[in-house]
Amino acid sequence: MSYQALYRKYRPKNLNEVYGQKVAVNILKNAVENDKVGHAYLFTGSRGCGKTSVAKILARMVNCENLVDGVPCGKCNGCINSSSNNCVDILEIDAASNNGVDEIRELKSKVNLIPSVLNYKVYIIDEVHMLTESAFNALLKTLEEPPKHVIFILATTELHKVPITIISRCQTIEFKKINNNDMFARLKEISQSENIDITDDAIWEIVNESDGGLRDAIGLLDMATSYCNNKITEEDIYTINGNVSNNEIEYLSDLIIKKNLKSIINLINDYYDGGKDLVKILEKIILNLKNKMIKENNANICSILERLTNVFDKMKDSSISKIYFELEIFKLCQEERQEQVLPTVENVIQQKIEKEQPKKEIDQPKEKIDIPKEQQPPKQSDNKLKNIRINNTFVEVNKKSLLDIKNEWEKLNDFTFDKEYGALVCELLDATPIAASNLYLMLDYNYDSFVEKGNMHLTKYEQALKNTIGLDRKLVFVTNSEWLKIKNEYIENIKNNVKYNYIDETMEKTDNSDDSSSESETPKSDILSKASELFDMDKIEIKEN
Repeated sequence: MSYQALYRKYRPKNLNEVYGQKVAVNILKNAVENDKVGHAYLFTGSRGCGKTSVAKILARMVNCENLVDGVPCGKCNGCINSSSNNCVDILEIDAASNNGVDEIRELKSKVNLIPSVLNYKVYIIDEVHMLTESAFNALLKTLEEPPKHVIFILATTELHKVPITIISRCQTIEFKKINNNDMFARLKEISQSENIDITDDAIWEIVNESDGGLRDAIGLLDMATSYCNNKITEEDIYTINGNVSNNEIEYLSDLIIKKNLKSIINLINDYYDGGKDLVKILEKIILNLKNKMIKENNANICSILERLTNVFDKMKDSSISKIYFELEIFKLCQEERQEQVLPTVENVIQQKIEKEQPKKEIDQPKEKIDIPKEQQPPKQSDNKLKNIRINNTFVEVNKKSLLDIKNEWEKLNDFTFDKEYGALVCELLDATPIAASNLYLMLDYNYDSFVEKGNMHLTKYEQALKNTIGLDRKLVFVTNSEWLKIKNEYIENIKNNVKYNYIDETMEKTDNSDDSSSESETPKSDILSKASELFDMDKIEIKEN
């Protein structure tokens, strides 16, 4: 087992071999040549961009006795000893596994000891943001005033997790993601040196996949050489990294824009069965749609892009990424179909009315236009029914009913692809049960337009709940802002001993304040318990007037 991984074999040995970090290289090279090396450095940047490699190079540079143009000679005692993996004067500490205060105290106890074989003792602390708060506090004083023979080099991928007290005691050098052209040049160079037969398209796909991390890119190239016996092609890289070609992404993006549900779902299933990474595929779709949006200035693409970006965040850390992807695509396509129905019907009706207007002037009878019941615009009585159902929900509201419904709500996911109720179920899944009794259920929804639509077609959603998860309730939809107002009014009514009474849904009168009665005054001590029947909160504060 003498094979050495390519990323280790081609790790830079001096600053001239460091790719894509011109600013960092110039700062350190000038600091060493002008004898202005700081006592503590903080290297920050994404993974695989050269932080640890440059830290080791700097440790060799400060200990080289014959440095030429920033390049260690490699022959002096300092170079020979600092290049050894067993050098006692260059200590590499992995803070991810040695993050406690005891490790830092041990470091402090030895920091005053003079170097054994080198001019400088160098401490390299990798992933320094992983240190505990106590460990950081223990490091502070030593980091601020270390002995003259000691240099600290801290490295992190998450600068925001490093205390400002540590940052202020270091010279912070930012390592950028490596430019794609620099990465391509380096991979081309390594391929030629190793006699690897690979196409330029395949190298570019490795570059795009690595997201500015040269170490990852070299690792993927290494993996490709093990996978392929012949020339490495772009398709081979797609197979290894679980991605698909740009042409396939373009095709899939167009299907999403056109809302071609069946074709999209079939492709997702094919990719999933073929071992493709749906998260990576969606990421490429998002980038493709972003370019389309900028080029075409299309508001529809902007809306799609926003929704896919939200579901991408959910998919990244989920074991059910395929379900998230399919569900969002299904909702996206179904909502588009439903939004197109009403405007089309309204346009047809308006056109017929306009055609009949001249005939009205000569007293000709106007043709009666029958509008399907489900497509009729909202009537004035819709708000009346909404207010009645809100009232009736509170008559026998109880937390148990609400909790039972919440426990059953997730079962709706089993019916998202149901031929008859799938679209309705997807919309219901975006709603939140907020108050319930044995007869009524109040639902909170983020979008005002849907609340209006939901209250127009209550029967459809009630039937969907009943025929899927067996939930038989009269529904009412409210917006977020409405719910805040309703909730406060409910608590105020409890405080003022207002009793809720059932209102017949066929009644014209909606204000039940005259019919409300308080047969027995509710003690103030009971207000919290009554309110807790509705609200899922540990504490409700009621202020006296």
